[in-house]
Amino acid sequence: MIAVFTSLIFFFTVIGFATFYVQRGIGNMAAPMRQFGLFLLNKAPAGIVDLFNDDKGSGSKTWMNFGMIWLTFAAIGTFLGLWHDYDGTALDSLASIGWSYDDGSALNTFIDVTLMTGLTSILIGGGLVAAARAGAGRLASEANASLTAILFSVLTISSMLLPTILGLLIDLTEANEALIQDLFMHALRSFIIIAVMINVLLTVAQRKGEIVSASNWFLFMALASFIFGSQFRFFGELVGSTQTVWLGERMSQSWTLISLMFSVAYHVVPRAASRPIWSDSMTKASLLLLFLTLPPFLLSSADAGTLLENLGAITMTLALLPIMAGSVNIIMTSFSNATGVVARPGALAATLAMVFFPLFALGGYFTSLDVFIGLGALNDMAATIDIGFMWTVGGLMAVACVAESYPLAGNRQLASPSSASLSTMLIAFGGVTSTVAKLMGDFTEKALLDSGSEDVVMTDGGFSLTAAVLFYFGSIGVILLFLNLIRTSVGGIKVDTSVSTASDISRYSVQRGETSIRKLLQRGVGVDTVLVVGADVEDEGGMTIIDVSSTLHNDEIDEFPVEKNELEMLSDYLAKKDMSIFEFFRSIDLDDSGLIDGYELQQALRNADIADLPPWDIAKLMEFIDIDGDGRVNLPELDIAIARVRSGVTEEE
Repeated sequence: MIAVFTSLIFFFTVIGFATFYVQRGIGNMAAPMRQFGLFLLNKAPAGIVDLFNDDKGSGSKTWMNFGMIWLTFAAIGTFLGLWHDYDGTALDSLASIGWSYDDGSALNTFIDVTLMTGLTSILIGGGLVAAARAGAGRLASEANASLTAILFSVLTISSMLLPTILGLLIDLTEANEALIQDLFMHALRSFIIIAVMINVLLTVAQRKGEIVSASNWFLFMALASFIFGSQFRFFGELVGSTQTVWLGERMSQSWTLISLMFSVAYHVVPRAASRPIWSDSMTKASLLLLFLTLPPFLLSSADAGTLLENLGAITMTLALLPIMAGSVNIIMTSFSNATGVVARPGALAATLAMVFFPLFALGGYFTSLDVFIGLGALNDMAATIDIGFMWTVGGLMAVACVAESYPLAGNRQLASPSSASLSTMLIAFGGVTSTVAKLMGDFTEKALLDSGSEDVVMTDGGFSLTAAVLFYFGSIGVILLFLNLIRTSVGGIKVDTSVSTASDISRYSVQRGETSIRKLLQRGVGVDTVLVVGADVEDEGGMTIIDVSSTLHNDEIDEFPVEKNELEMLSDYLAKKDMSIFEFFRSIDLDDSGLIDGYELQQALRNADIADLPPWDIAKLMEFIDIDGDGRVNLPELDIAIARVRSGVTEEE
């Protein structure tokens, strides 16, 4: 018990200091620490990072690519595992290549490793997209993010294969094999996540506002839990401290997984709904209480004294509160614009995940409590709910990442929204129904064993067959999702967020004086347009060539461009609603990043009944407000723009 409390005190002390400095900054040390961090990300791996693409979004996409590969293998393995519960000789034809099913432990280990690695990878990728939006629109080092994604998967493969390979060369004991697996599976992978953590901190440090979004806080805590939990597991095994190992398992599994799910949900759903988070207090409650309680998933026997078991049971009960708070918060945010959420398959998947989340938490509470205390009567049911939770809630969150975060990272449109919607339905149906069928089989088996009946295998096998058939729908949904990701990456339509410089204006006349390239582009001038200074151009007419005379586009006359009109209407709207610019900015900053993009501004003007502007006019409006030219608007820039409109100051003045 002392080991558990000592480890927790150390963890929360480090996290407390880190949280304080993330929010407040580190003063004059910020610039040197940033340079040192960038050096570690870009130069420390001895030039290996230079082999990877550093384009915007490439790092997040690499994490999600590998995550979908692992999930596809996990889906196939889960189907085979359910089928083998019904017929253990189903793959005996593969004995010629060394296949041996025996009791199914090898296949179960394969499922556990691939499923956990797949969900962790794809959710980290989705979280990195949210972190990039809070920074300068990209990660501090996209190339390093790609490298860490590959190394994370390589170490996972090494943990599965290396003990077997070494066992053929030298005589390894079971303890040595377990230690090798722990080294590659936990200790070394935690160092990979440290690099991801540095990348996230450097990215978030570039934010223009003072607020760190909820998505980024959940991502930060998830990475920290994985790092500390993995180290606790490795060193606990090394020194023989079972309680430290148990704590590390909880941190690197349930804490990390749930926090990553919330990180993605708090980014995807408000963006799709075009609404801010429903309740800020619920967000804080779910963030704080999650890491002070014991989630009812992926539990093992504590093997501790009565005091620790009682405390664990109490914290497991309290763990339902952050899960309920976070789920209800996301669901209510979706209901604020249900039409917009339903139209986006990724947001719909995230909302469905939050609907099923509390249901699995309740089921996990009653079964995991038996596992935690060590009675062992409901072990099979707890394992079934754990797998069902990861495939239903985790699988739907994977759809959210692929359908929403992946196109955003690649600046592309989703290749097939209809296929993503079908994946959502198949994964939800397969996950829920197969879990119910398997639970029925587990309950029947327990009842028959308790009654002393020997006719158990046949009865349980029928339920396993039903569960396998039902889960087949979920595995098909995962494969369709993977194909959709590939099509989006290779053939997705590129989204052009820049202002077009192409134009059908062949000649353009300007008067002598001052102007700018930005003004000319806003007036429709292209890079091939001939500029005539100080002379009028006669209109030649025609259907494809348009000559614009200086009497229509004169830099000296008092024009009223679209952005001036919209800002005046926005100023009147704020005055009518008695709303400050700060309050308005917070209401349209959907992801709490301290920055708004063209989409968020477009939705805000539409919802306020000010204007329904097309993308090209939104691009002009953004350029008018965006002073530093980073492509997004922060609070001071919007404040300055409204102040200029209210005071009647022109752009030239």
